Amino acid sequence: MKKAIKINLNGSIFHIDEDAYEMLKKYLDAISRHFSNKEEGEEILRDIESRIAELFQEKKKKEDEIISISLVKEVIEIMGDPEEIVDPVEDGTRGSGGTQSTYTGRSRRLYRDPENSVLGGVSGGLGAYFSIDPLIFRILFLVFFFFGGASILVYLILWIVLPKAETAAQKLEMHGEPVNVSNIEKKVREEYEATKENVKKAANSETAKKTKKAAGNVFSEIGKILILFVKVMLILIGTAFVISGIGIIVGLISGTFIGLHVFPFSDYSFSLGDLLVPFSDPVSITLLMIALTLLFLIPVIAMIYGLVKLIFGIRTRNRGLMIGSTMLWFVALIMTVGILAIETGNYSDNGTSRTKTELSLSSDTLFVSLNELQKREFEDDLAFDFDMDNQWYLTEDLDRIYGQVDLDIEPSGNREAWVEIEKRSKGKNREEAERNTADVTYNYRLRGNNLELNPYFFIDGGIKWRFPRVEITLEIPEGKYVYLDTEIREILDDVDNVDHISEWRMGGKLWLMTGDGLKLVEED
Repeated sequence: MKKAIKINLNGSIFHIDEDAYEMLKKYLDAISRHFSNKEEGEEILRDIESRIAELFQEKKKKEDEIISISLVKEVIEIMGDPEEIVDPVEDGTRGSGGTQSTYTGRSRRLYRDPENSVLGGVSGGLGAYFSIDPLIFRILFLVFFFFGGASILVYLILWIVLPKAETAAQKLEMHGEPVNVSNIEKKVREEYEATKENVKKAANSETAKKTKKAAGNVFSEIGKILILFVKVMLILIGTAFVISGIGIIVGLISGTFIGLHVFPFSDYSFSLGDLLVPFSDPVSITLLMIALTLLFLIPVIAMIYGLVKLIFGIRTRNRGLMIGSTMLWFVALIMTVGILAIETGNYSDNGTSRTKTELSLSSDTLFVSLNELQKREFEDDLAFDFDMDNQWYLTEDLDRIYGQVDLDIEPSGNREAWVEIEKRSKGKNREEAERNTADVTYNYRLRGNNLELNPYFFIDGGIKWRFPRVEITLEIPEGKYVYLDTEIREILDDVDNVDHISEWRMGGKLWLMTGDGLKLVEED
């Protein structure tokens, strides 16, 4: 088995087998010898090593792959043999005698062009990428600045996102040219000669030098100010998110365990745990509150942590903390689902109980009214309703839960009047559900021909709420009359009448029972 050697190539670490290492070493030594007597040799060698490192990174299939001799050969073929390079100083031309490396390089890449820049080199980079005069992009940025100023944001984003073309290889990629030894040498030489020429011109024109430097400083300072402005805005936005997140955390914990004035009433304060007391046992409620808190708290804290790192430029990574918090979040999720699944089992089946009582009437008319005393006491003691249809209500001391009853009026089928009370509830099974109906309390009162109905049934504190309901059915013989008090309309439910009058308008009127239902008696 061949030995793997660890090498550092332009700051990148690679593992390479012995044969490949020897071939790469010979290649780099040949390049070093070729450029050793040239002024710009070190820079050329640095750019070549950088390009070789990029090619190794691109062509490796896996992160821990060992560089093989075949990969080294492929890279050398792309870069070209330094022995075939004709020195332009000696030959005066590159002609056909230059290297004939196979170019399998990438397409153009977008960079900022520092050699053709006024502010940040964005327009120069765009011009090089699209082979267009950068002046066109500068004009476009200027034009769109006067139409909403959107070009400033676009320019700043490109300035921040796009890397600057600093090496010869990056500048070749920016123009879409093959990145090999020959072109790298050519590019470095051109930059070197241009630099020397600029130095000579600058020495001959001190005024021009000062003017350019001053202009450059102005644009540089403007750029720094704009970048600072963007950073300040990002910090302010991030800080707002952090403060909001902390508020969410405090509200979540307080609302869950302490209780805040977050419900639609002003005088009472409940926690989420308080509202769950009628539905479950204390242990399940405590575990559910802890699980729900972690379920929402962990993502909020993670977002705040990420924003703090972004605002203050913190680069540290704590894999243990990330893994631990993720596992804790999944445990909380499993607990929540498990507890809810167990608790919903208490509502699996339905149970019903009925009581039917004959009404002894002394005349042909039954007067039906609502117990106003219970209604007033209920409204004084009301704290919170927790049903979409406003049918169930919680008292201030959490000692009783009320539910609104439903009233239907039908023909009796005989000569007697009857009142039937049907109670419904849920449970783990039918037997338990039927037993739960016994916990539901409902009362009414008959005085002569006056039937007074309570508008609400209730269960006492300590009894678990299993979604009970109470339905009242009045059975009236045909030919008998019923007078409905105005307030009774609040509990009427699906009452048939031949006049097709809405239930809300049936109160305060006298009705005759017929075979098809109630019929309005016209008042004189």
